[in-house]
Amino acid sequence: MRPNTRLVLISWVVPFFFLFAAGCSRQEQAVELNRQELSADTTWQGQVLINGDIYVPPGVTLTIKPGTTVKFKRIDETSDQNLFGLDTPYYPQAELIVRGTLVARGTAKKKIIFTSAEVDARPADWGAINLLGSDNNIVEHAKILFAYNGIHAHGSKVKIARNEFSSNGVGISFKSEQEVPGVPWFGRRSDVEIIDNLFYRNKGGVGFRNSDGVISRNEFRDNKFFGIWPKEDSTVSITYNEVTGSKKGIYLYQARGVTINHNNIYDNIDYNIGVAEAQDFDVDAANNWFGIINEDKIDELIFDKKDDPDLGEVLYKPFLTKKVEWERP
Repeated sequence: MRPNTRLVLISWVVPFFFLFAAGCSRQEQAVELNRQELSADTTWQGQVLINGDIYVPPGVTLTIKPGTTVKFKRIDETSDQNLFGLDTPYYPQAELIVRGTLVARGTAKKKIIFTSAEVDARPADWGAINLLGSDNNIVEHAKILFAYNGIHAHGSKVKIARNEFSSNGVGISFKSEQEVPGVPWFGRRSDVEIIDNLFYRNKGGVGFRNSDGVISRNEFRDNKFFGIWPKEDSTVSITYNEVTGSKKGIYLYQARGVTINHNNIYDNIDYNIGVAEAQDFDVDAANNWFGIINEDKIDELIFDKKDDPDLGEVLYKPFLTKKVEWERP
């Protein structure tokens, strides 16, 4: 992981960027992008100002170069800048909607920044990087700030590595589409790899349901409501993460198939691990470090069958007696 990071608000400058499209030999300079559908493979670099929904259709790849800053203007439900309406899986705020492929690969020294364009920036100024039934997506070495959901995947495959998520509603959410019959990605499970990221001061870190994936070597620190929220039938391995300072560290709702091992889960406010009222499945949570070695104290910060006999049990034994260490990039 990384050393403690301060959130830096990106100062407003007049944005310019170069947009390169396949088959286009000249550079086009633009100040703003209003709502639009990309018609060919496209590359963004420099300063990009988004004033409405940007749609990447099937067969099209959007590449974002290292050092690019993408700013989203705050729009509301009355705006004419929404392409597909306001109902799920879309957002009333401006968003990047990907049915094709997104390749946003920064570097350690030249991060890509997705953020609000507003001086008084706040969570949910923009919607999400919204992946809908798309494959081969990469978001790497980026800062994602002030979104409703930083990255939102419905039935999509994406690798999310070495990023910072802060001041969002939820950093990452992913799911199988079960709510909108008839869309091409209906019933398809997301497959998400979340590795070496920092989640801090969001309302929630990572939430998911009915999907597959790996959540490993991330730091979840001081997120308001939860660090990780697994739901329903999800084959997801949660290993080598640091989860601290949230109301609930890891909170499970009807979650089966999730394993929680070799993490540092400590100093969360209500519970380090808790199960919701509908969680009647046991949870594999062995070999984690809870910041203490007193079993009674560990139990106090785990909410499960011992507190309500109708719930499943958090199977946390054996627990570790010292902090888990792993190689940090």
